[in-house]
Amino acid sequence: MSVRITQSMLFSRAQTDIQRGLFRYSQLQQEIATGRRINRPSDDPAAALRILPLRSDLRDLEQLSGNASLARETLDTSAASLEDASTLMQRVRELTTQAANGTLSASDRQSIGAEVDQLLSQLVGIGNSRRGDRYLFGGTENGEAPFEVVNDAGGQRVVYHGNRESLEIDVAPGVSTGLNVPGDSIFQARQRTSTTFSPAFGSQATGATAVGAGDTGIGFGQLDVTFAGLHTDAPSTVTAGTGATTALGNLAFTFTTGPDTLRIGGGPPLGIPVTNGAFTTADGRSISLTVTGVPPVTTGTMTAKAGLSVDGGATVTEISNFSSSVQVANSFDGTVLNVGVAALTKTGSEAVKFGGTFDAFTTLVALRDLLQNDGNLPNQIVRDRIAEMITEVDGAHDAVLDGLRELGFRSSSMDVLKNRVEGLRVSRTESLALVEDTDIAEAILEMQRQDISYQAALQVSARVIQTSLQGFLR
Repeated sequence: MSVRITQSMLFSRAQTDIQRGLFRYSQLQQEIATGRRINRPSDDPAAALRILPLRSDLRDLEQLSGNASLARETLDTSAASLEDASTLMQRVRELTTQAANGTLSASDRQSIGAEVDQLLSQLVGIGNSRRGDRYLFGGTENGEAPFEVVNDAGGQRVVYHGNRESLEIDVAPGVSTGLNVPGDSIFQARQRTSTTFSPAFGSQATGATAVGAGDTGIGFGQLDVTFAGLHTDAPSTVTAGTGATTALGNLAFTFTTGPDTLRIGGGPPLGIPVTNGAFTTADGRSISLTVTGVPPVTTGTMTAKAGLSVDGGATVTEISNFSSSVQVANSFDGTVLNVGVAALTKTGSEAVKFGGTFDAFTTLVALRDLLQNDGNLPNQIVRDRIAEMITEVDGAHDAVLDGLRELGFRSSSMDVLKNRVEGLRVSRTESLALVEDTDIAEAILEMQRQDISYQAALQVSARVIQTSLQGFLR
């Protein structure tokens, strides 16, 4: 059986060969122009499956490299702010040392206090530093400035509005770093120790003691102890007078008749009835009482209640049980002071020092107040207390330096991590090049060979396919 080759078959075969050659030639041109052997999945489906994850890795590594640069810039900006804070704290120490000098006058110290007040404002400004639209020391909170100066009847203090969280960012595969250090851990760093009481200027010891555990106050404070009236265990004929009273706690009483007298706490007897009588105890304490006569019970013990306040009398905690301790709250800032009252016997005021709580802001506020001496303390007391503040200034400065070291460590580690990421990018790029890049020399030679084949196909097709009528009749 013979097969007849028609003119149509010749045309079809020639067209197919020419198109195949032209397609391969164009494909090689594209490989040389782009430098890639694979420009679409159909060029090599198996290789395309290896290319996709490599390109994804490169995109991720590029993002990580950018994150490392961003982290380095942000950390360096924060570190620069803390360097300014460190310089400021050094100046505060110089001023504190100068103010502790006994040769300075009150006006000299007030001048130093004015500078300390300016430094306090500058430190608050540093704490509220920003990069772009974000606060550097506010944690993850950005709705308002992290630090605010509050003035009220309780004095001046700096309040932190941020949080203790850190902005985390990925800087290397499996590695993230914090872009910031929360401001309260730097400017309000505290390692609370024991709370101590000492009689305030012009006052005698009250007998109140510091419990310590559970206290939340910061810096210096003052505990005011006042007479809060008589407890219900007082004799029926005895009420509190309006005169001066210093005696607190359990007081023994003894009534006598013919003549009628009353003795309080083993002190001298006083004739009754009496209005606002000034009774004195054996240990020199006084209590004002109004006595109408001799009650049915002539001997026993009555209780003079105490009023405790740590906010200047804005709120008063009354106690009649002197056997344990009591917690006294500050209505201005919500802090509490735990007071042992078992030995509380007198009214007066106790200067309170919350150990380990003198952060940068608290230290500057306390130092400024001492220098300005609005309480008119004697010069010697002012000098002694300022000298004590040197240690607190050093502690606050150390907290700033700790934050600076932390930021510096993180910043320097960004260089190492970025080099690691760049190394991974080079490795992934080389792997990708092995899969998709074309061999230019080989591709050019192949294109030249393909061009020769293409031209030959055209010539052969021209000779085989005769388009003239004469050739067709042959």
